[in-house]
Amino acid sequence: MKKNSFLILLLAASLAACNSSTKKQETTDTNQQVQTADTAAKSPTDTTAASKMVTKDTSLTALVPADQLITPGKSIGHIAIGDDVQAATKLLGRPDSSDAAMGSSLMVWFAKHDVNGYRTSIFSHRNAGGADEAISRVQKILVTSPWFKTASHAGVTSPIDSIKHNYTVKPTSTYKLKGDKVQVYTDLDKGISFEINTATNKCVGVVVHKAYDTASAYLSMH
Repeated sequence: MKKNSFLILLLAASLAACNSSTKKQETTDTNQQVQTADTAAKSPTDTTAASKMVTKDTSLTALVPADQLITPGKSIGHIAIGDDVQAATKLLGRPDSSDAAMGSSLMVWFAKHDVNGYRTSIFSHRNAGGADEAISRVQKILVTSPWFKTASHAGVTSPIDSIKHNYTVKPTSTYKLKGDKVQVYTDLDKGISFEINTATNKCVGVVVHKAYDTASAYLSMH
C-alpha cells in the first residue's frame, strides 16, 4: 500500500513538472510573438523615414529646365555651339557691344543693358573658303548669371571644390575682374570652362565650347 502511494505521488509530481514546463514554453512563445509584433509594427515607420530621407536628397538634383541648362560642349540655354550667330541675335536682340575682325566676332549682352549686370558673350567665326563661308558660327558661349546650371547644378557661385567632383579641370589662363584675380579652369574633354575668383574660390562665369577644341577653349573672351 505504501509502495502504491509512493508511485502515485511520483506520478503526480511528474505531471506537475510537465505542466509547469509547458506553461513556461507558452509564456516564452507569447513573449516572442509580442516582440515580433512590435518589430513588425516599427519596421514600416523606419522604412518610411528612410524613404523620406532618400526623397529629400533626390530633390536636390531636380532637372534643370532646358532654357537654363548648360550642356558642356554643346549649349547654354537655347544657344548652341555651331549655330548661326544670327539665331542668337534674334533670341537676345541687338548686342550691347560687338567687335569683329578676320572673320571672327565677339558680341556681348548685359542684363537690362547695364554693364554692371549679368553678362552673356558669344564668340563666332566664319569658315573662310568653306561652303558655309557666309555663316558666322558660334564657337564659345559665356554666361555670368547663376540662373544657368549644368545637369549636376554647377554654375556661377559654385565652389571650385564642388566643380572638381564632376569635372576634370585644369588651370588654363587668368584675368583681372574688379581688382580680383580670376583663374580659368577648363575640362577640355567635356568642353566647358569655369572662371573662378581666387579671392572667394567661387565661380563667376561659365564658358561652353566644343570638346577637344584647344583653340576655342583657350581663346579669351575678356
